[in-house]
Amino acid sequence: MSRLNTWLLMGSNAYAEYTYVPWLGKNVYRRTVDLRYVTLL
Repeated sequence: MSRLNTWLLMGSNAYAEYTYVPWLGKNVYRRTVDLRYVTLL
C-alpha cells in the first residue's frame, strides 16, 4: 500500500507544504502560506 506523507517547513513569516509521493520517490512542493492568514492553536 502506498501512502502520501505531508510535511510542513515552518519559517518566521510563512510555511511551505510538501508531500512525499512514494511512487515518484520524491517530495513535491504544494504551496506556501503566509502566517498572517493562519490561526495557530
